[in-house]
Amino acid sequence: MLKHAVTACLLAAALPAVAEPLNYNVVEFSESANIEVARDTMTARFQVRAEGKDREAVNSEFTKKFNSFSKKAQNSPFKSELISRHATPRYQYSNGKRTQTGWEEVAEFKVESKDFNALNRLIAAAQSDANLQYTSFSVSKQKRESVIDEVSKAAILRFKDRAQTLAQTLGHSSYKIVKLNLGHIGSQPVQYESAAAFKSVRAVPLAASADGGEIDNPTPGTEEISITVDGSIQM
Repeated sequence: MLKHAVTACLLAAALPAVAEPLNYNVVEFSESANIEVARDTMTARFQVRAEGKDREAVNSEFTKKFNSFSKKAQNSPFKSELISRHATPRYQYSNGKRTQTGWEEVAEFKVESKDFNALNRLIAAAQSDANLQYTSFSVSKQKRESVIDEVSKAAILRFKDRAQTLAQTLGHSSYKIVKLNLGHIGSQPVQYESAAAFKSVRAVPLAASADGGEIDNPTPGTEEISITVDGSIQM
């Protein structure tokens, strides 16, 4: 047994040590590209509300408003979503005693459209059924994905161009990509206000015309969508 152990040790010592590969002429860097794109989607937040002393009367009024607004908001070209709906009792406190004074029923809707004029008309037409909370503008998902594809290609081409330039500057005729990562995707208003990636656009108050006519739209503005590519090359 001892003889076999000694033989194994001698064989192991005789084997050449496996050296870790050395990476020479490796350069790491990053490139980015950006595209300015117009916001093409308008979003409005509405609140349907009814309140009073009698629960059945409150529910009857609320249901009438709710159904009326839902019917208007479900028509083309709108995308309507019910955010919340709840009914709660109302109380009054006097001398440390709580007394129920009535009920309120509330629902909130989010309505989106690429047709700004149509959404403005809905805001005006729905005033008797729902209160406008706010409006905002954003880039649609479809448009954003298309732009991200485009800006990704631009960033990769910039990476390739810079890799070729670096290789030639350092006296090499060619290079190979060791690592390439599509990194951070960012989006911010072109006014360079602070905004994280895919952050919602700041709300823009909007009052509907009292006579139901069209009103001028606030400028929806644009966003700058960018992507950073980082990686390393070996020459």
